[in-house]
Amino acid sequence: MDHHIGQRLKAFREQTNIKMPAIAALTGIAKETLYKWEKGTKPSDINDYFRLKSYLDKMENKLEEEQLDLEYRKPATIRLPLNRDRVPIPQTDGKAAAGTILFMNNEPELIVDRINAPFLGPVEGIVEVSGESMAPTFVNGCRVAIIRLNNYRILDWGWHYYIIDKNWQGYVRRVYPGETESSLCLVADNPNQDKFPPIQRQWDHIEAIFRVIAAIWKL
Repeated sequence: MDHHIGQRLKAFREQTNIKMPAIAALTGIAKETLYKWEKGTKPSDINDYFRLKSYLDKMENKLEEEQLDLEYRKPATIRLPLNRDRVPIPQTDGKAAAGTILFMNNEPELIVDRINAPFLGPVEGIVEVSGESMAPTFVNGCRVAIIRLNNYRILDWGWHYYIIDKNWQGYVRRVYPGETESSLCLVADNPNQDKFPPIQRQWDHIEAIFRVIAAIWKL
């Protein structure tokens, strides 16, 4: 027998807020026995044990299926405000593609694809890389996971960032100090620097900068 069945019972009740008398009625096990198991007493009646185990197996599977269904039905894209003080909002109409800038109440928002990848950390969404300027690091059609910055004037030089300029165009570049204090140097990874030369960009020509966390090759 699984002597941790009481811990499973406790976790299930905390997750669902179900009362012990209801479980007792559904399983045919005395609620006093269930309370004892939940508090750490090891099961002694094998029939009661298997009744509870069968019930928990069934209900935990049902909860997992419901969670997966909710995840599947979430909007595929998110409206990510450029202002970090505002929270992301699901895009329910699905009309704008990731990478598009929309204005809601005169506030710019970047449309990003939703992603559920806890191992990447606090990722806020993904956008697609267009063109070959960042190849071979990020090839055309590759997707990158991004996150907003607390202060986009404080950067790690040489890292990849997703930049939105005054024309509301977004692109990935490595960022370095510019020729003046009021500028940045945006560098492509493509070794053909004649075709993709470094760009000097004034700070006041930039609307937002996002940190690139990782490349997402396949969704």
